[in-house]
Amino acid sequence: MEKYGLLGKKLGHSLSPYIHNKLFELSGVHAEYKLYETDNVNDFVKSSNLDGFNVTIPYKKDVFNLCDNIHKSAKNLGVVNCVDRNFMGFNTDVYGYTKSVSEIENDFTCRVLLLGCGGVGSMIAKQYEPSNLCIAIRNLTDSKVQNIKCQFGEVKVVDIQNIPNQKFDLIVNSTPVGMFPDINSSPIEKEVICNAKSVYDTIYNPYETKLLKYATECGCKGKNGLDMLVLQAVKSHEYWYGAKFEEKDIKDIIFYTQKELDKKW
Repeated sequence: MEKYGLLGKKLGHSLSPYIHNKLFELSGVHAEYKLYETDNVNDFVKSSNLDGFNVTIPYKKDVFNLCDNIHKSAKNLGVVNCVDRNFMGFNTDVYGYTKSVSEIENDFTCRVLLLGCGGVGSMIAKQYEPSNLCIAIRNLTDSKVQNIKCQFGEVKVVDIQNIPNQKFDLIVNSTPVGMFPDINSSPIEKEVICNAKSVYDTIYNPYETKLLKYATECGCKGKNGLDMLVLQAVKSHEYWYGAKFEEKDIKDIIFYTQKELDKKW
């Protein structure tokens, strides 16, 4: 039996084993997918005998530096979330995000307000034109602004508590604000959301965050990150062993993953 898993911290609520084991079933691959929590990422990677693994918070940058080779999907990002048995590092989040967000906004030259700029936020920022991108972060300092501009070019950087009163085509939340159990919080005020056409929340637990509830009330198109979670898993299987999935099968897994999410919480 082949062995795969997810590397990270505090993984108890992860849906990844459910999703990946469903994908193995569809592929007819005799494999298992487990959760691997560790405080020592170096030792884990050095001693790993897995056929492949995914990486989540807080180790995506660490594992990037520990891989023997970096695939073109991850080279310009500085983070990996997928590693194969040869310790090649990949990034499947880009595929998951771009395919998922395209359902509500497929113009990657549109005006975007990005909330947060951590691991996922940095990946998302690189998908858009710097001149049309506004990044909102907490605890704004000159050094943080300079660091973001060094990474992404001449983007506008603002304090998340002081977002300018302007129109955006898309608001993307890459912060954890609103994630279970903090379900009554939103990273921004409703007034900001009402200036947008579409809202994408990378959070999928709860299925409808406070941010997305505001989007509905404002008449905006809204979408959460569940599709992104499944799609990045699909791409991982393609990299690991050349898997191919029908679009219908992927949609079914997204549907049943939502049902699984409802059962858990």
